[in-house]
Amino acid sequence: MQYLAAVEFDDGQDIDSLLEGFVHRQIAGGFRVRGVLQSREASGGQCHCSDMDLRIIGSEEVFRISQSLGSGSAGCRLHPGALADCSARVEQGIEQGADLLVLNRFGKGESEGRGFRDLISTSLAMGIPVLLAVRPTYRNAWEEFSGDYGVTLPFDEKAVVRWFGELEPAHAA
Repeated sequence: MQYLAAVEFDDGQDIDSLLEGFVHRQIAGGFRVRGVLQSREASGGQCHCSDMDLRIIGSEEVFRISQSLGSGSAGCRLHPGALADCSARVEQGIEQGADLLVLNRFGKGESEGRGFRDLISTSLAMGIPVLLAVRPTYRNAWEEFSGDYGVTLPFDEKAVVRWFGELEPAHAA
């Protein structure tokens, strides 16, 4: 069984809604789901990009993982410190018990050996399945990281449900 899965998605596909719907259905089914879901909101006007927030699943706690770099910036707006704080908070949650860890992305940070990589490894070592999303841009880095232990799923909630259900008969939801 592959306890590590990524849903591949392109621009125009609402991966955040797919993950959120799946998470809510699993929680309603009695599963202890930990992790983060992403939301975006309009920036305060200093940047052309949206702000990126991560909400801890099962709480109202939100981490803003983007930083304002000003209107002329073209660099990555990811705030590594905020992401590290968020990761530590999620790790506290999985230590209390989890049936599934859901993370918003395998992205730039993870492809460079940072971001949620340690959290993913910790969860897998604890026997906790991990679900996340990946853009085609980071597919090669994802495959290098996951190796034979991970699977890439299509953008389809039925495929996600099938993957989770195959881990144990009790996970079928």
